[in-house]
Amino acid sequence: MKRVAVVIPCYRDAATLRDALASVYAQTYGVDEVVVVNDCSPETEAIEIVLRDFPGVVYIKNKNNIGLAASRNVGVLASTCEIVSFLDADDMLHPRKIEIQLSVFNTGVAVTCKVRRFSDGLNDGSVAKCNDKYTVKEYADSREIILRNQLTGAALLISKELLLSVGGYDERLRSCEDFDLWLRLLDAGVKAKLVSLPLYLYRINESGLSKNYSNISYWELQVLQKYFQRHARGGLDSFVDAKIWAFWLIKHILRFEMSLNYELRRETRKNIALLGKFPMLVMFLEFVEKFRILRPVGIVLNSFGSSVNK
Repeated sequence: MKRVAVVIPCYRDAATLRDALASVYAQTYGVDEVVVVNDCSPETEAIEIVLRDFPGVVYIKNKNNIGLAASRNVGVLASTCEIVSFLDADDMLHPRKIEIQLSVFNTGVAVTCKVRRFSDGLNDGSVAKCNDKYTVKEYADSREIILRNQLTGAALLISKELLLSVGGYDERLRSCEDFDLWLRLLDAGVKAKLVSLPLYLYRINESGLSKNYSNISYWELQVLQKYFQRHARGGLDSFVDAKIWAFWLIKHILRFEMSLNYELRRETRKNIALLGKFPMLVMFLEFVEKFRILRPVGIVLNSFGSSVNK
């Protein structure tokens, strides 16, 4: 039997931690170890009250707030299992998540799955519905996800040794650490498998989404810069990389239209200017941004409660 650990970083998630832990202990494939990493939370007392009902949890308290990426690494290093998986403390796992992921797992691949979004208070029996009719899509090249990442980071199941061999999560990143990790895994020759079933249950929290658009967009571009450096094509002096940069700036323009976050708009204009070696790209992006060509799209997406985070 393969020994599996689930690592759960926790910051302001005391109210949802119990549900997260219950979903881990309800797995059809018994998890051997659960590691909760308290990232110097202001809710420490409430977190520890929850943990009294889960005495088997390995509990770690960070002395300082070090962020999600670093907290995941802390949990991985503390684990004694050969395989690690992850869960954010405000989300939940489908009861068969670990079982199904392990059925397609081997030590040389990273396995993820689709996501099911749900709201607080949702009592929807369909969340638990699952069958054996699913497909597994394999990714072998970072070019397959550089424009649109379909690989969910929090749903990752991977060999501990393999994860550490690529350096784990980049602790310098305060967002988009999942996207960065998938790119680095693929660039290192690791294959990714995507199970078509929604086995990771993501709790929707729209209250802070608009104000976080600038932050998410900033860190996306940091990840792209790292990607450009690894591939050594010249970065924004390369037309290949410039097109990738421009594609992501289109997403940022659309985010502005959905959020009317003017800080994001200012930053996007600065990032358009960095494409100065390719004036046609600059003219196109400036036209789209200035005349708000994407405004109708933003209105439609808002009406459906969609987000542009990938």
